[in-house]
Amino acid sequence: MPARPRRSQEERSALTRARILDATLDTLAERGYAGTTTTAVAERAGVSRGAQLHHFRTRQELLAAAVGHLYARLTETYVKGFARLSPDADRIHAALELLWEVYNDPHLVAVVELQVAARTDGALLAKLLPVGERHHANVLRLAAEYFPEAASAPPRFLAILDLILDTLGGLRSRALLRPDDPAIPRTLALLEELAREALAPDGDAPDA
Repeated sequence: MPARPRRSQEERSALTRARILDATLDTLAERGYAGTTTTAVAERAGVSRGAQLHHFRTRQELLAAAVGHLYARLTETYVKGFARLSPDADRIHAALELLWEVYNDPHLVAVVELQVAARTDGALLAKLLPVGERHHANVLRLAAEYFPEAASAPPRFLAILDLILDTLGGLRSRALLRPDDPAIPRTLALLEELAREALAPDGDAPDA
């Protein structure tokens, strides 16, 4: 067999960085914010403290980068899921179903804990805010691409999107304590009904 071409230094560095970020997310999901120390992450990733510090100088920088890494991965999963839809698929139902799957990712739950911690950690907040803003802008871009007619009214469209995202986030928090709460499927059904009416092209909204 022909020998594999050797990876470049840049490729090896990218792989190490990804391994550290994956280890950070796994540690967050299992141990929470308090248990996600830089030492625990380095051990889990199988890298030295020096290698970790080469990529991320502070704990806050590491955590924020891990959140961005997660957002990118979940966005890619969502895009691929939407691309697999058949031409005659119910796009609104599919969009919400895929979003709810994303919100149930255990790593994303850990992000909520980070956001709460950032309330009293100014350094963490400063790192997380731009990551969240970039992700929200990317979500809005995708939503506008998938529902261009609704996106033609920007203020209303943004409000609808925020309503959907905030509702799903609240439901996911509820599910942490009561995963079988019957209110969750009821609220999801109502959210889809509201989204269908709000996102329908002019003249196509269902009758009241």
